[in-house]
Amino acid sequence: MGRDRSSSSDTDDYYRSSSSRKREDSHRRRDDRHRDSDRDRDRRRRSRSRSNSNRHRTTGGSQRSRSSRHGSDYKDTSLMTRPSVASHFGTPPIDVADFDNWVNILAKVDQSDDVDFAREKYRSFLSRYPNCYGFWQKYAEYEKKMGNIAEAKAVWEKGIISIPLSIDLWLGYTADVKNIKNFPPESLRDLYARAIEIAGLEYQSDRLWLEAIGFERAVYMDELCKGNTNASCKRIGVLFDKLLSTPTFHAPSHFDRYVQYLNTIEPHLLLSDREYEEIMKMVCKQLGKSIEELVQQVQLSYICQSGENGMLNIMTESAEGTFPITVNSLQHDPTALQLIRGEIVARRKRIYDKNMKECEIRAGFEANIKRPYFHVKPLDYPQLFNWMSYLDFEIKEGHEERVKILFDRCLIPCSLYEEFWIKYARWTWKTYKSKTKSREIYMKAKIHCPTSLNLALSESGFEESVENFDDAIKILDNFREEYPGYVLLELRYLGVLRRKSEKEGHGAPSEFVMNQYESLIRDSQSSPNLHSFYSLKLARYHQKSRRDPKLAQKVLKKAISIDPFNLQLYSQYVDIAYSSESMSELDVIQSFDVALDSNLRLEDKVRFSQRKLDFLEELGNNILAVEDHRDFHYNLLGQLPDNVTIRTRFVNDPSRVALAPAMPPQQQMVYAPAIQQQPAMNMMPMMPMQMPYMASSAVQLTLIESPSTN
Repeated sequence: MGRDRSSSSDTDDYYRSSSSRKREDSHRRRDDRHRDSDRDRDRRRRSRSRSNSNRHRTTGGSQRSRSSRHGSDYKDTSLMTRPSVASHFGTPPIDVADFDNWVNILAKVDQSDDVDFAREKYRSFLSRYPNCYGFWQKYAEYEKKMGNIAEAKAVWEKGIISIPLSIDLWLGYTADVKNIKNFPPESLRDLYARAIEIAGLEYQSDRLWLEAIGFERAVYMDELCKGNTNASCKRIGVLFDKLLSTPTFHAPSHFDRYVQYLNTIEPHLLLSDREYEEIMKMVCKQLGKSIEELVQQVQLSYICQSGENGMLNIMTESAEGTFPITVNSLQHDPTALQLIRGEIVARRKRIYDKNMKECEIRAGFEANIKRPYFHVKPLDYPQLFNWMSYLDFEIKEGHEERVKILFDRCLIPCSLYEEFWIKYARWTWKTYKSKTKSREIYMKAKIHCPTSLNLALSESGFEESVENFDDAIKILDNFREEYPGYVLLELRYLGVLRRKSEKEGHGAPSEFVMNQYESLIRDSQSSPNLHSFYSLKLARYHQKSRRDPKLAQKVLKKAISIDPFNLQLYSQYVDIAYSSESMSELDVIQSFDVALDSNLRLEDKVRFSQRKLDFLEELGNNILAVEDHRDFHYNLLGQLPDNVTIRTRFVNDPSRVALAPAMPPQQQMVYAPAIQQQPAMNMMPMMPMQMPYMASSAVQLTLIESPSTN
């Protein structure tokens, strides 16, 4: 968790010795899917998708209810769609005290004259929390304060690479560059152009756009004051055209700003040559005059003054340090000028109106973004839900660049949530089919979510999908070495080995897979529930992949001896015999008898008994066996306590159901009629052994299937 591995201060020693241990212990106490203390809770947890809930620890730990975090009463009509993934976001494994401790350390670093010490601390912190734009800025300012200009520039560049959509970082960078004496305007223009290209689609990028426009205006005035005959505002026009078509927070104000600026300048200076000629032809046709009649050469006088970084600026009044200049320019006929500006405004208005519609359909999502910056404190559920819905909306719209920008925006405040990284990587691969881009996303994700199992599984799955089995296995190996004990990781690891073997067309690894399963089973004998879990997987592997049902049952029988009350083991044992073509009728009967001879609850035995009776009736070849087991089955039913209600097919004869009187409507189930116990005189004489059982009117047996259904 951003650990500082140096030993240069007492604060750091305390941080390593206490905070790290607490953090590691916290990770090891996370949700446990296969816990022995409560089987019911174990079954409920198996449906969860968070990586935290897959770890098989036998120690105790508190489990916080997810629903309490979600704000179940939260409703927002502005969310236009439900997210494409399950809207259950787990709390990221972040130690806030760790972050606060680092902030205190860096506050002391800023006062230090030891540059190497300061660099070490800043780099350690920013390698763990790269989305903290404020600390990139502090680091750059520290280097500048110490006189290391080149090093400060390198820090800005690294910060931009880490958070390319941070408008504050870009503005800090450009402001720092502006203060460099005699810095060439062309280089600053390139920096603004790069910033617009990378972060211009960010919804909060208005300040960046306006600063870039302001810079180009200052350059134009400087060139004008220096007598440059080629001085123009065409770059300003290009920036405004892009801005008017870009959905941003302050988009409604940009059109008025453009019109105001257009009214202060001759249009040929602002428009591209092609558009200017097109509009002039239209105006000449309307007025019936030639271009020469509508445009004339004039001389204009300005008052200039030296401004920032030696650039000249135009002033409205004379003052100390000002000087006059005269420049040649073109001036349009007032009537033509009005028509030209009207056409320019009409064209931009169409672009602006289209852009405003784009802004309006996104306004609901944007209004729900309360924290667009990074912080280690968890985001509340409505914001997470909003981000996921917003992403789904943009993906559906299909504008790839906007989707990418939104993902990059989202992964600043949501960088600690694995769901968004996985979604981004999968979208990138689906859209661009670029292994390099997908791997870059996974690499960044592991910086922010190093303990995420789901992220490791997703990355391994990606490598396997491009048939890079060795890297897929290596990813799982590395994660297991760092964070051992995940059940899903072990299963994925074995699955990759099996699929690799099948893909390569040889069966050598099958023995290795089997040995791995057996090793997991041996290591989990202290946890019966986990031992049973792996035994079920190995049995299924023997049955499906190795076509050896006998060996599968052998594995299950051994697991039953360790976990004799695990209902799944008995069910699987029966299913293997029932579904295997190589097993005889006697094998199936014996598999049922394993459950019936066990110490399972009486209700469970009744269910297995019913299944055995069904099998004998439908597929058995010995009628005596059918009758013998029928006697056994109803004697078993007669042992049920009076207060037990069990859902089972207690007879297969339709006439039995017909003789049973109807229950009151409020007690009947929609999908099946219910059987009410009646005196023995109403029963058919074919089964006298049922009379003691039927005399007990407290036991209710419900018919849940038609008699002809298995």
